[in-house]
Amino acid sequence: MYDTTHMFYSFIDNSIPSNQDVFQNCKNISHTEKENSSYMQGDLKNMRVTFNEGSISIKGSLSKYYFGNNFKTLSKKETKEVIEMLSNDLNINISNSSISRIDFSTNLNTTYKPTIYYPFLGTLTRFSRLVQPSSIYYNQTSKRLLFYDKTKWAKQTRNNIPNEFIGKHLLRYELVINKNLKRFFNKDKVLLKHLTEDSIFRTLLNAWKEYYNKIEKQNTKQIKIMSSNIHTPKDFHRELFQTLIKQVGFEKVDRMIEELKAKNTFSHKEYYSRMKRKYRKMTKTHIDSDDIISEINKKVNEIYLSY
Repeated sequence: MYDTTHMFYSFIDNSIPSNQDVFQNCKNISHTEKENSSYMQGDLKNMRVTFNEGSISIKGSLSKYYFGNNFKTLSKKETKEVIEMLSNDLNINISNSSISRIDFSTNLNTTYKPTIYYPFLGTLTRFSRLVQPSSIYYNQTSKRLLFYDKTKWAKQTRNNIPNEFIGKHLLRYELVINKNLKRFFNKDKVLLKHLTEDSIFRTLLNAWKEYYNKIEKQNTKQIKIMSSNIHTPKDFHRELFQTLIKQVGFEKVDRMIEELKAKNTFSHKEYYSRMKRKYRKMTKTHIDSDDIISEINKKVNEIYLSY
């Protein structure tokens, strides 16, 4: 479940390599000179590598580096392998690099598109909740939670969607630790190699689940108009009409249609059967908060229990 990581290979704690060796496999290499400092930068696949006077920083998605995409996320075994890959490609042992950020995440394959679920995820104590058109953020100084549409993100950022994920509704849930990692993990140092340890993985997995559990869930049984589906006045009229049909229920609608049929209201008999099919379909697409919350609760718990 590891994704984006910020790593720093300090020359105080590690040997100083030649920049030629470090950038041997990099592309888009640049050299910048400033009044009091200089640095080199380059791209190693999706990783941004910066070589300055005191350290080398490597920032990017470990899972994308390993798999070629970050729809998949890394297990502990795969994390060990990607550390070895990076070390070989950079010609340094980066396992002793310190970490200043780690993203812990996975995709939830949901019944409906992700925006349907956002209204039912409420407040979280000591976090500020920020709603965007395609995402929800829960922000704190040293950490944040993100819920967003992974497929839509890929299209907007022009990232390829792996075949196994095409056509699926993918709700991405991420826990980002971007400050005070030593305090979070209760360690004097947090190094890249520590990500392969059971205790570190379990600490993140527990936090990932516990923060989700602490989010206030909107569990009213009232059927709501899903504002995420509304972009025009026509959309509003459609959503309002469908909501009213769901609240009335198909049995009442069916009786009304039968009454119209008994009075020979319409000149064509097939109109009655068409109307029934149409309204039956509307009532079957009933979505309430209990359905939404139980589905997400179940999927988060399944991920947690799979490790």
